[in-house]
Amino acid sequence: MKNNENQKNVCCMLSKWAFLFLLCVMFTLGTFAQDRTVKGTVLDPMGEAIIGANVMVKGTANGTITDIDGNFSLSVSDDAKFLEISFIGYETTSVVIPQSNIIKITLKESSVVLDEVVAIGYGVQKKGSVTGAIAKVNAEKLGDRPISDVSSALQGQMAGVEIRTTSGEPGKDIQIRVRGAASINADSDPLYVVDGIPVDNLNSLNPSDIESIEVLKDASSSAIYGSRGANGVVLVTTKKGKEGKIKVEFSANVGLQQLERKMDLLSAEEWIEAKTYYNNTSYVQKYAAQGATINDDWDTRKAIIGGVNYSYMLDPRWTEANYGGLKLIDWQDEFYRTALMQDYQVSVSGGTQKTNYRFSVGYLDQEGIATGTDYSRLNLRTNIESQVSDRIKIGLNIAPSVSWSNGGRVDGKDSQSHIVLSATPVAEPEAGLYTGAEPYERYMWAGGAVSPIAYMEESTNATDIVRINASAYLQADLGQGFKAEITGAWNYFNKENRSFVPSSVTKTWNQGEGLSTTASRSNDRSNDIMLQALLHYNREFGKHTIGAMLGYSMEESKGSSSSLKAKQFPNNSLEVFDMSFATISGAKADLTTPVRLLSYFGRVQYDYADRYLLTASLRRDGSSKFGKNSRWGWFPAISAAWRISNEAFWSDNFIVNSLKLRGSWGMNGNNSIPSNAALSALSNANYAFNGSLHSGFSPSSVSNPDLGWEKTHSWNVAFDMGMFDNRIYLSADYYVKRTKDLLYKVAVPSLLGYSTAWGNIGSLENKGFEVELSTQNIVGRFNWSTSLNFGLNKNEIISLGADNATVYTGYSNTQVLQVGKSLKEFYMYKAIGVYQKQSEIDDPDIAKMKGQKVGDVRYEDVDKNGIIDERDRTYVGHPSPDFTFGMTNTFRYKNFDLSVLVTGQMGGKVYGLIGRAIDRPGMGVGSNALGHWRNMWRSEEEPGDGSTPSIFSSTTSSLYDTRWLYDSDFIKIKNITIGYQIPVRKYISYARVYASIENVYMWDKYDGGYSPESNNGGSGGDYDYGAYPQARTFSLGVNLTF
Repeated sequence: MKNNENQKNVCCMLSKWAFLFLLCVMFTLGTFAQDRTVKGTVLDPMGEAIIGANVMVKGTANGTITDIDGNFSLSVSDDAKFLEISFIGYETTSVVIPQSNIIKITLKESSVVLDEVVAIGYGVQKKGSVTGAIAKVNAEKLGDRPISDVSSALQGQMAGVEIRTTSGEPGKDIQIRVRGAASINADSDPLYVVDGIPVDNLNSLNPSDIESIEVLKDASSSAIYGSRGANGVVLVTTKKGKEGKIKVEFSANVGLQQLERKMDLLSAEEWIEAKTYYNNTSYVQKYAAQGATINDDWDTRKAIIGGVNYSYMLDPRWTEANYGGLKLIDWQDEFYRTALMQDYQVSVSGGTQKTNYRFSVGYLDQEGIATGTDYSRLNLRTNIESQVSDRIKIGLNIAPSVSWSNGGRVDGKDSQSHIVLSATPVAEPEAGLYTGAEPYERYMWAGGAVSPIAYMEESTNATDIVRINASAYLQADLGQGFKAEITGAWNYFNKENRSFVPSSVTKTWNQGEGLSTTASRSNDRSNDIMLQALLHYNREFGKHTIGAMLGYSMEESKGSSSSLKAKQFPNNSLEVFDMSFATISGAKADLTTPVRLLSYFGRVQYDYADRYLLTASLRRDGSSKFGKNSRWGWFPAISAAWRISNEAFWSDNFIVNSLKLRGSWGMNGNNSIPSNAALSALSNANYAFNGSLHSGFSPSSVSNPDLGWEKTHSWNVAFDMGMFDNRIYLSADYYVKRTKDLLYKVAVPSLLGYSTAWGNIGSLENKGFEVELSTQNIVGRFNWSTSLNFGLNKNEIISLGADNATVYTGYSNTQVLQVGKSLKEFYMYKAIGVYQKQSEIDDPDIAKMKGQKVGDVRYEDVDKNGIIDERDRTYVGHPSPDFTFGMTNTFRYKNFDLSVLVTGQMGGKVYGLIGRAIDRPGMGVGSNALGHWRNMWRSEEEPGDGSTPSIFSSTTSSLYDTRWLYDSDFIKIKNITIGYQIPVRKYISYARVYASIENVYMWDKYDGGYSPESNNGGSGGDYDYGAYPQARTFSLGVNLTF
């Protein structure tokens, strides 16, 4: 732990020195002479002044903004020739600086620029010429609000792209799904590509380094990535320097984080009342024959029982004033804290006609809202590009990052987030918040859990991750429209984890110091290399434009892992893995099977008169992951578009000024399975030979030489339409996506000695409709723009192999895979209330389970046979939302701006395993429970709320039923940001300050956990088993450009 802190201190110190150096650079810029002053006014087409327009000397960082009357004054050098004026909602305009140095500029309205360039995979294309389904978020949108990770910046921004914050733990990945899940067993994450190089995730990427993010959604767009494009492709382009003087950018953001919302639990007072009721009732029922009554005191009960039994005794302090000094605890208030988050970014960029460059450094330091958790990340990036001759260009991108985290104990079953909810809210006064931890015994009426605060403060689970992403490329202009490009890339990953749990925070701390202490070490390392060659061709022949690309790539990934576990240390402080001090309980070292991918690919694009557009691509991949008979696959795609608005007959249409129809078909693959899935693996085994046992190896899995690709065929039809000079822009897509030869661990005959093996079975279909709408509602001194997107998606299992047998999966088989049903449909008992009266138990016409009594949970008799049994489990919903949406409203007035982001989803289900875990006090009332138990069934005269059973109901406590199945619907105000652009002069060309709130408020019906987005439990996901809760963040920030 000390070494980890030293590393963080060193990196923090380096970032501070880098910042001081850059400040020196900033002030040096001010020494250049500026010899004349240009004055002017910026107006809209109606002649109204535009407030806050950016006025820059073209090719430099020297600029200013217009005042309340649209006027500006800017000092420029004698050799300055052009001004560049820009403002949201208008086209950027370049004008010559007149000799009079006085100028009036009128900007033209423009909300959608069809000539905007988008990345399409191994190239770029004008937005108006795109024939596939591609969504884009640019740097301006990313910079509107403070974000610490790239994935969260996409929430609510793109139709058909579902972003789920499954855990609020700092540094954790966010789940991304593009047009639904396309697999039942293999990974459904999209492929991530940064500056043309595939990476494993975006978690280590600095959001401030990003120029744009494109998501390739349909197969015609993503098929160029072949075997890895079935789940969509996320393309990230990082910022590069531009020709002109040095530009220095600095941003700082400081925020405070708090628990977004608390779960409703019994308070300490309510727990005491429930415990009193439970113990009194249990005591009277058990010892009624001995004359027991609920008014018996401690000594009477002790005499009747024959000793002290805390299941029947009452703490005398419960009836005293202030509960006799007992410590009453709200564990959520005590465990979750107000946490500090800091994010600092500095970049230096610029360029000449030959070379451009950009250097950046970023440091994020984020305390977790859970006690004892934190995350820090240091990012460096260098992007350099140089035109070394008329025909040769070279480039280098290097992006190392280091992260440190201390967490991993507050997410999942039996984690500290679980303990916080179930921990007894009463403790002895001397123990307080450290109840159960050395040297304090637990409260005798409490459950057996140790204080979660003590556990987090004294234990460690530190993870250090080093990543280096580096690439170099050479581009050659061969003439006649041909260009060649060669790229080499190297991705390095090293992860070290150290955990230490002293016996002082275990239940057996009093058995001897260090006796129950445990520790572990693990290391995971990988090296990925890629070599890629591309040949581009682009020519125009009159009205015909032809583009073509041929490519070859080779990728290889090698990895290794090792782990070591130890226990029984000499004390609670010594963390040394020495066999003379501690017992080594586990040691392992592995070299993973290398993964190799060989690819040949090409694409042809045709454009006639900017009206008729055609794109076709083909890729052939060979992967070492698959069986020797099925390693190669073909992945074709074709798409077309008609720009009707460019036809002669459309030229006078004022209302609809741009209209394009699109259609596409393509096929992708999915190879997201273990590297040895097709191989027969060996494991340790003992053999009897000559009367004694000998160590050796035996096969642990069966090989499958025919294991092949999971193939996804996609169809897409769409239109893009701009109205009223593109102030309204609408894009709508309908798609069908069918996945065949699903990768799944199928059952094999037990005679082989194995239970499952990887195979290709069945098919799955997703259908959906997407809409993206952007509008410029008001343009002028006051600007209001809206961006709305929504997506509908339905999935259905089409087949599951030759016999279409139903597959039971999920946590305790509470989900099924069945033909005609949605993917992973929930399957369980349907709770319909509580047996309120004994007459209901006695009535033979009312179905019940054997042994049920009044106050028990009542279930629906699905098969109508009068008996509740296994056959009454039924389909009760699916986890995938049917409908997702996002809406951003942006308002600007003078120098002020305000943006509000709202996101939501509807139609899915989430199973609250954490709610179930703490919602069965009949299993033992020592722990706490959800708040609805204050309205439990007590008697026929006190039936409670009609859905909460008796506290003594235990007949069905082992069942999984719909009491903990919730709608995952929600509408959330995700972010509100208000900013002010400061009028600046001289050294500072841009300055903006802002205040922001993240996770403002959510409307939902989920009380089985902290968030309906949670997904961290069970064998198949779609469950919430105590996910780290999300935080509400209040932050202040500043962006400066020098």
